[in-house]
Amino acid sequence: MFVVCCLLVASAGLVRAQATDPTKHSELVNQANAPISNLFQIRLQDAYAPAFQGQLHGQGNLFSIAVTMPLPEYRLLPLPQLSLLTIPVAATLPLPAGALTGLGDVRFLDIAVIDAGHSLLFGVGPTFVFPTASERATGQGKWQTGPAVAVAFAPRKWLIGAIAQNPVSFAGDSTRPKANALDLQPFVTYQISHGWYLRSEPQMIFDWETNKQLLPLEMGLGRVFKLGPQYVNCFVEPAWNVSHDGPTPRYAITFGFSLLFPDFWGKRTTR
Repeated sequence: MFVVCCLLVASAGLVRAQATDPTKHSELVNQANAPISNLFQIRLQDAYAPAFQGQLHGQGNLFSIAVTMPLPEYRLLPLPQLSLLTIPVAATLPLPAGALTGLGDVRFLDIAVIDAGHSLLFGVGPTFVFPTASERATGQGKWQTGPAVAVAFAPRKWLIGAIAQNPVSFAGDSTRPKANALDLQPFVTYQISHGWYLRSEPQMIFDWETNKQLLPLEMGLGRVFKLGPQYVNCFVEPAWNVSHDGPTPRYAITFGFSLLFPDFWGKRTTR
């Protein structure tokens, strides 16, 4: 139902999308789909996993709110900063005795961007994980920090890049195992026309403590359009997990809806 509503609303905005500047609209599509972008936006995302591998039987779901916050050069550093705050509002996990729903851990990523060219961007910065989970099973129970690096390249209708984060635990619940995992998130977007695009943004995890990994394959469809005065982005992206390490989702589908604010700082932040 969420997908149908998104596609109907996207189709309703077709005339408005055609009336916008093609160059600016193309850049808006790229900024809307980059995990870290210089566009202020509020993202609502729901990942639904109908089946799990291993000993778990049941369904899982993760609903999160993410805020991308570009900070101009004069704010904190002599370089533009792109911050991403992700709040997992509700996480539902299947357990042997039933299902459990609770708040997850909050993640904060802050990238200082070095413009390596007109199409190539490179950034470095820290990443943090805060043990805010309301249930033991929905979080790691550890304070974590570590390095992060991002790179993005936008040739013609493509957006290609990746973000790598490796938070390491330094404090928290002493009864919980240490946390040290690489979170690798490649992203690819290809613009079709009138704001429609194909996208793939799998979140790969390599756990150095347990030597387990999560390797999903994803491919989705979405659209950026203008709904009245407001730019929005919506997409649907199915995924299949090719790894078989532990109680991980066998397959899943992610629904996304974003509010885009290109003039948040009083001027258009897209270039």
